[in-house]
Amino acid sequence: MHRFRFTLLVSIVVGFACASGSAEDLGGVSGALIAPDGVALCHVPLRLSGVGVQQTIVTGPDGTFQVDRLSPGIYVVRSETPGFIVGSDGRFTVTPGSTTYLRVTLAPAPVRERVLVTATRGHAPLSHLGSSATVIDAERIEARRPMTFGGIVEGVPGLSVARLGGPGQQSSVFVRGGESRFARVLVDGVPVNEPGGSINLGPWLPLDIDRVEVVRGAASSLYGTDALAGVIHVLTRRVAPDESLNLRFEAEGGSFDTSRIQTSGSGRIGRLDWNAGALRMETDNEAPNSRFTGTALIASTGAEIGGGTRLRAVVRGDWSEAGTPGQVLFERPDLDALYEHSAFSGSVALRHESGRVAHDLRLGIAATDHLSLNPEDSGPYTASYGDLTGYSGADYTNPEGYQNDVRRLSASHQIEAQIESRHLVTLGMDLEHETGALGNRREELLRPERTNVGVFLQDRIVIGSRLFATAGGRAERNASFGWVLVPRVTLAFRPRSGENAMTLRASAGAGIKEPGFLESFGQSLFAEGNSDLQPERSRTYDAGVEQRFLQDRLRVEATAFHHDYQDQIAYTVVSVDPYRGTYVNLARTRARGVELALEAAPFAGLHVKGEYTCLDGEIRVSPSDFDPVYAVGRPLLRRPRHQGAFSCRFSNERLSIGATMHLVGRRADSDFVGLGLMENDGYARFDARFRLRLVRGVDLLAAGDNLLDRSYQEALGYPALGRSLRVGLRLERENGNR
Repeated sequence: MHRFRFTLLVSIVVGFACASGSAEDLGGVSGALIAPDGVALCHVPLRLSGVGVQQTIVTGPDGTFQVDRLSPGIYVVRSETPGFIVGSDGRFTVTPGSTTYLRVTLAPAPVRERVLVTATRGHAPLSHLGSSATVIDAERIEARRPMTFGGIVEGVPGLSVARLGGPGQQSSVFVRGGESRFARVLVDGVPVNEPGGSINLGPWLPLDIDRVEVVRGAASSLYGTDALAGVIHVLTRRVAPDESLNLRFEAEGGSFDTSRIQTSGSGRIGRLDWNAGALRMETDNEAPNSRFTGTALIASTGAEIGGGTRLRAVVRGDWSEAGTPGQVLFERPDLDALYEHSAFSGSVALRHESGRVAHDLRLGIAATDHLSLNPEDSGPYTASYGDLTGYSGADYTNPEGYQNDVRRLSASHQIEAQIESRHLVTLGMDLEHETGALGNRREELLRPERTNVGVFLQDRIVIGSRLFATAGGRAERNASFGWVLVPRVTLAFRPRSGENAMTLRASAGAGIKEPGFLESFGQSLFAEGNSDLQPERSRTYDAGVEQRFLQDRLRVEATAFHHDYQDQIAYTVVSVDPYRGTYVNLARTRARGVELALEAAPFAGLHVKGEYTCLDGEIRVSPSDFDPVYAVGRPLLRRPRHQGAFSCRFSNERLSIGATMHLVGRRADSDFVGLGLMENDGYARFDARFRLRLVRGVDLLAAGDNLLDRSYQEALGYPALGRSLRVGLRLERENGNR
């Protein structure tokens, strides 16, 4: 026994001495993983190989990593994330007694990977997520040069856009068969939907947008109310790390008395960056009394405070006015009706990173003021179309107007903590206070208010180096319906990495949406609010595969989805004499289908993209007992069964030329004026864009929309614009990239 104790003691001493002696001969490595746009990538696995070592390391919340006790020699750090290339800075040498610092900067592959924040409320490569998402970056937005925001998201798989006429008119976006109020819309992290989810994207002007992220599938586990079908996140342009000063001026004009002027400036002074811009657009939109004038302003600034702390503030504002002639194909145009619209959003965000923990604090405000006016009585009318005759009616006159003025104040705080390197846990809380002043300005306005709070927990897990899981849930307390729990889980698996990588994805989640102000608080006998309304709900599932070919020059993706939208709020008649109506949780719809996407970069400068959606949408429980448009078994209103887009673009420093074909199939619709029309024909629209560098800093711009001059209606009764052309110049001055 004594001999055993002596032998054990000697072994411990010798082992400790050997370890102490060998430590002087060992070294280490620390560093950061940086995306092509300069963003540090957190919770991304890297493969470390060298002198007898083959191991996986995972970056922390600030994108950093560290490995100690490495033998001297040459090592390589590799990222197996599809769509990225690690350059020579992935190779390093370990020397005894020192730690090597390595900044691993990823370069984009020909068909690049996208990094987004919306799916997890933190930066993550799309291939690490089981969510179905699309990122529309600044390059693609520039290539499209849309007149309004709807042109940016048009053609995205799973999304359909319906506009009541030309630019500036009411525009709705439907995500995977959900209603237009079923998607949470964020601007720089701030929710901008009206209380109840409604949003009019028609007057939005695309000024200095860096990218738009679209996440499909219920996301209420992170964002609470409104995210039944998905999330649309608009992010303002940020100054590049090497940008010192950039000034830009654009002016163009063309068909339908269209003019557009934009100016912007950005730069960096030490640790401070700034960006500001203004845009003015006017067009007569061809139809009588449909002229649109809009102005947009944006300002943002960011500062590196030091000690891992960053501060950023962004404000955006839109002001517009447009005539609203109505369904001019069916009725006499209303020559005096119009709207005045203003929208404002602002945010202040503070992020602090320290080792394996990061804090995010954000304060936000969103305000929308929409005033509909109809000053004069234009007399009676009878709806007609060809041989069809519909209802007769009279013009509704309201010189004071109908007001919809709503505000949403928001505050959020979240903590990201990396646990045992494989778990990135996010714990956060959101607080929202909603107020409004709405109704007919002849009468006393309704002034509701509501405060909501939500707490969420999420865990992003790396299993091995090819399996990624995200699981989370949210407890939401809404002032209208109380507490509710919503979960979500996603999986992403890469059976093959490197060249010709494949990624399998799946997700399942639940969504909720609060009632609108009138639905909860309305005081009219014709539309009395119901304080007992429950949230509208969704259950969503999807699964898909992404495959890359030809050394990342071709990417194809396919996703199947199934969404159930339950407890939808519908108007119901309580009594006929006297007439009374209210709102109840009644309707139910189902949407399922397939989304396909193809992206190719066969050689430098050429980019090809194809997108297609097949949607099988159906009304399961009708919101109306008398309108055949909403009968059980009918397809969903204004959501086409088939739609797609195909684009091809060639660009280099001097020349850019591209074209897009939009294809939209037949879809259920209604004239709503008694003509009996219940279906809208499909259409094809061909658009083209052109840019030529005349001299350094001067570009000639040209754009053509609906070049085949097709006649169609995105919504029945509202004709789309015919062929239109715009030509302009861009002046740009850059004081060098440092």
